[in-house]
Amino acid sequence: MKLKKLILENFRGYYGRTEIDFDDLTAFIGKNDVGKSTILEALDIFFNDGKGTVKIEKEDLNKIAERAGKSEILIGAVFTDLPEKIVVDSTVEVTLEDEYLLNEDGDLEIHKIYRNGRLQGTYIYANHPANDDFLKNLMAKTVRELRDFMQRNGIECSGDKRKASDLRRCIREYYREKDGELHRENIRIPTTQGGGRDVWNQIQRYLPLYALFKADRTNTDENPEVQDPLKLAVKEVLQNQEIQDKLEEVARVVKETVEEIMDMTLEELKRINPEVASQLRPNIPDTTRLKWADVFKKITIVSDEGIPLNKRGSGVRRLVLLSFLAAQAKRRQEKEGLSSIIYAIEEPETSQHPDHQKLLINSLIKLSQSENTQIILTTHSPAIAQLLPVESLRLVKKEGEKTVVHHGDDKILLEIADTLGVMPTLSKVVVCVEGENDRSFLLNINQNIPELKEIIDLNSREIAIIPMRGGNLRSWIDRNYLEGTGVVEFHLYDRDLDEKYKDYIEKVKQRPPSTGTLTRKREMENYIHWSLIENEFGITIEPEIKREWDTIDVAGYLSKKLEEAGKKMKEAAIKRKLNQELSQKMTKELFEELGAWDEVRGWFETIRDLFNHTLPQEGVE
Repeated sequence: MKLKKLILENFRGYYGRTEIDFDDLTAFIGKNDVGKSTILEALDIFFNDGKGTVKIEKEDLNKIAERAGKSEILIGAVFTDLPEKIVVDSTVEVTLEDEYLLNEDGDLEIHKIYRNGRLQGTYIYANHPANDDFLKNLMAKTVRELRDFMQRNGIECSGDKRKASDLRRCIREYYREKDGELHRENIRIPTTQGGGRDVWNQIQRYLPLYALFKADRTNTDENPEVQDPLKLAVKEVLQNQEIQDKLEEVARVVKETVEEIMDMTLEELKRINPEVASQLRPNIPDTTRLKWADVFKKITIVSDEGIPLNKRGSGVRRLVLLSFLAAQAKRRQEKEGLSSIIYAIEEPETSQHPDHQKLLINSLIKLSQSENTQIILTTHSPAIAQLLPVESLRLVKKEGEKTVVHHGDDKILLEIADTLGVMPTLSKVVVCVEGENDRSFLLNINQNIPELKEIIDLNSREIAIIPMRGGNLRSWIDRNYLEGTGVVEFHLYDRDLDEKYKDYIEKVKQRPPSTGTLTRKREMENYIHWSLIENEFGITIEPEIKREWDTIDVAGYLSKKLEEAGKKMKEAAIKRKLNQELSQKMTKELFEELGAWDEVRGWFETIRDLFNHTLPQEGVE
């Protein structure tokens, strides 16, 4: 499941109803104390029910709402990418759509209502049949109530009369025939009664894990910033269905053994003292309530000297977080079928060197591209904002007495820049490419081919390689606000079949000394020699394909080729492997065989010339 939207009503600075959209990568930008952290903490309250980092309090009720006589807070979430089937009534597979549990947009919408700092109820907000009160409350009815209704109305049902889901289906058919259609309304379905409880128990198995890393941590032994990365790893493992099945089997064996021992003990007690034995009975907790994660709750990281990580500086603790997220990015891109997870990081720039900030953001961007993974950030740093795609940005600001959230697009870029302020970049040259794969390709060939590194070393703080990803704030700011700072741009984009970036390259050339070019081959993947691909994937590429190598869709071709060999691999994964791994094995000789050496060398010579001709920035030596 994937988070699509957060709904807040009367929570802290959010008066009335506020809806906030989420993407795979979402960054909230705004001044201090404007309500960015409130969004992350509301999600923590929603997902972790007070057992995470944040607990809801009476004081969280919006003050304007309180003065208006309102006493309830609503925190809601809307989800897409829903499970195809869920199991109800122990064995019956249904869809959420079958049970009319989706909202008008076909998404799953969950509302949690709080009053006086306590959860009052959890509801599924759905566009549900509501011809009359009975149908409207159908999901709350017990099997006995459903049977009684059917008996009173003479309803025949071909399904299993012991299964509430079958009975509900038959009752809906009865109303459809009686009234001609099912009249639907948007209603809240409680999750504590009848079928609502059964469905909610299943839905919770699919909800994303939510991990909040806050900027301000206390230095306690149970410091979540130290514990959470490892605890999160434990939660991920335990959520795996195969692991759950194994643990349930362990719990079952233990329960049966304990029950046997207890029964034998009571039998012996009956023989010794029947009166006392009659007053006793076994009381074994339900195995579904066992907290396996608590077995690992003391897990932590220590130095060689045995010093706990939480006793180290905040910068070191954040470095561990950086490394954890980088490792997760690699792991989650290589593995399929992992559980859904949301990483929320507050002010990633906190206590970090600018180089580490860049590494962290790049890791987060890469992680957000993994399956079943979402990243949420807050920042008021222009340096961080410049690294992020425009479509991922959300501007949080006060408008009168209300806090509002604007979606990132060209219309609010100027306002974002004004809100954050614009700081001169330390880079002399900004190399703009399409995506993270292109960035990896350039860096890898530059660092691994001596002839290219001698021309210009891209691993320099004065050179920034920025993936555009369909529109990037940094490129926008550089073009509009950093003019005159001595920073110049080199744009390198794929030619593709339609040369869609040709006009944009021409526009860049009109601002000399900045310049740009399209690749002569179709995409960066076409610059990887086929011999490396054959060795890596264990395939043979046909001679006619090699002759057309400059123009073929390499990833699409390899995906089909691997499928024919009984190996499935998505095109996105193939692109990552070619650009991020195989590019490290490219040599001058292999580029020459592809007829691409002069072109590739020319890219780096252009970057070198731009670097040498840029003027020193004022105040920067």
